[in-house]
Amino acid sequence: MHVEDLLRLEPLDLTLLWGSPPLLAREISGVTATDLEDPGRFLQRGEIVLSGLVWWSAADEGAKADRFVAALRDAGAAALLAGEETHGTVPEVLVDACRRHGIALLSVPVHTSFRAITDTVYLRQWGDLSRRPADHYALPENVRGELSRLLADGADPDTLLTRAVAHLGPRPVTCSAPPAARSPAPRPRRPCPHGRPPGASRPPRPSRPPRPRPPCGWTRTRPRTGSGTCTCPDRWTLRHGCCTR
Repeated sequence: MHVEDLLRLEPLDLTLLWGSPPLLAREISGVTATDLEDPGRFLQRGEIVLSGLVWWSAADEGAKADRFVAALRDAGAAALLAGEETHGTVPEVLVDACRRHGIALLSVPVHTSFRAITDTVYLRQWGDLSRRPADHYALPENVRGELSRLLADGADPDTLLTRAVAHLGPRPVTCSAPPAARSPAPRPRRPCPHGRPPGASRPPRPSRPPRPRPPCGWTRTRPRTGSGTCTCPDRWTLRHGCCTR
């Protein structure tokens, strides 16, 4: 896309304030919007610069506009697109500065947004890219042709995007099951200290003879030695009572 192509787009309604034919034939590589007094370090060669001229006021001298345009020239900007909303018109000192430094100057009316200009530039670049000779294209041939006709007719960005993706249809929906949960690996078993092979069951414990049960209300006491009492293991006492056997 070239600078002169912007002037042919009626929906943008841009006006050429100054620019020679060689400057209007410069190719546009991108778009940058800025209101810095010195935007040179943020620009790349071939970009058009959109500015609302917030950095300038009527009390400023022409040197301020001259520094701004000189930064665009040093960065290799393709053109300056100045908005009319802030001051009602583009200052004459800015026109003179663009003439001195060789920068094409276009005015942007109040009813044209910078977003519309940006979308138009990048959509046109997208269309040019899809028409370049290659083994494959991002869009089918019929869609590319339709977009080219819409661009020539000055279609708005929303229409272009809608037509560009219309051939894709509704988005496909896929369902997938979550991966099955994996059980943790079994821990290695420690060797048995008694020499049993792995997996062998433990031998049954030997049965113990049943303990004699005391009569109801009786309990067995632990023999106390050295106290003069009976040390017989069959000694039974009544709870909180005295010896009866």
